[in-house]
Amino acid sequence: MAARLAQALTRLHQSIARLRGTRRLTRRLTGRQLWRAARAGLGAGRGMLAYPVAWYGLFRPRDALADAVSELLMLGFYGANARSPSARLLARQVQRGQVGGVFFVTQNIGKLDDLTDLLRLFRAGNARPLIAIDHEGGVVQRLTPAHGATRLPAARSVAETLSPQEARTLYARAGDQLAGLGFNINLGPVLDVDDPANPVIGRPKRSYGTDPSRIAAYAEAFASGFAGAGILCAAKHFPGHGRSAKDSHHGVADISAHWTEAELDPFARLFASPHVPAMVMMGHLRLDRLAPDGRPATVSAPIVTGLLRQTLGYGGVVMTDDVDMDAIRHLMSRKQAVIRALAAGNDLIMIKNLFGYDPLLPQRAVRWVRKAIARGDLTEAQVMAAVARVRAMRRQAWQDRG
Repeated sequence: MAARLAQALTRLHQSIARLRGTRRLTRRLTGRQLWRAARAGLGAGRGMLAYPVAWYGLFRPRDALADAVSELLMLGFYGANARSPSARLLARQVQRGQVGGVFFVTQNIGKLDDLTDLLRLFRAGNARPLIAIDHEGGVVQRLTPAHGATRLPAARSVAETLSPQEARTLYARAGDQLAGLGFNINLGPVLDVDDPANPVIGRPKRSYGTDPSRIAAYAEAFASGFAGAGILCAAKHFPGHGRSAKDSHHGVADISAHWTEAELDPFARLFASPHVPAMVMMGHLRLDRLAPDGRPATVSAPIVTGLLRQTLGYGGVVMTDDVDMDAIRHLMSRKQAVIRALAAGNDLIMIKNLFGYDPLLPQRAVRWVRKAIARGDLTEAQVMAAVARVRAMRRQAWQDRG
């Protein structure tokens, strides 16, 4: 088991060294990358102490509330093949009904045979999990032609060179490729307004432009193209990441100074279209005028419930971005993030579970929620309403598909 973990960590370190936006690996790691790799290794070592308890499912709560909380978890894992202890445990937890979804990041993507083995592992049995990946195009595309996936242009390039109908055809073909591998969730499209100076949206060309109607038209082409292949999509990053000065992977992105209600227009237009996305992903974005307490949108009830649900009338599944990102991790514990995200109105909670790896995370989440309900920080009605939306989406994701 230690050897398998070492292999997973080796692949992790290799993927951390990947140059953003290129296909080659650099042999020199930055200080930040070395620190992150060290933290991942230390976290894995500590986490493995609890691995046997997690593997055998000891102290696992079993009641309707525990089942509901489990379905609200979308977790990540170590490794890029089905021999990874982390992947094997997560697949076991999925099959036991402890986790409702998994998501793949760059370090989980290896050779095609390894990828297909992983997907087969997660899809085994009758659990029918949500299996997600980022497949926007441009620099945010985990799969390559070596995996049978066509290289998609970045969003800005799509809007500059293709009509919305041509874009829909392109995305439908990409959807067939994802579905053929075994994915059923795509974490896109981006509805953020373009600002070329923005480090995480503008510079990588992830936005379709500055005109809300144009953004919505291409986002609809994205959502409808993938949906036609059975891939459900998550529109992101609400309430608008386009004019932030920082990347929320490394800290809260404060959009208070430059954000305007015009950034809601692409979302509102898409929600009014015939192809409403199955999910909306919240951004780790600070917007003081709507959340005066300084909490990021992800854990802010005025933004999730007030703005997205009540003002814009969105009725689908609301999901967090990864709550292990530095934007959240530096502000609160994982426990606080999970409870505050659910209390704010989110349905799916994404947790990479890479830094500070915790094999017992599903059991802990159930206990956290149970105690939060007892304290009055959360209600059982909120949890059950969230799981009802997630279950409806799960049926849609697996409709007519084995």
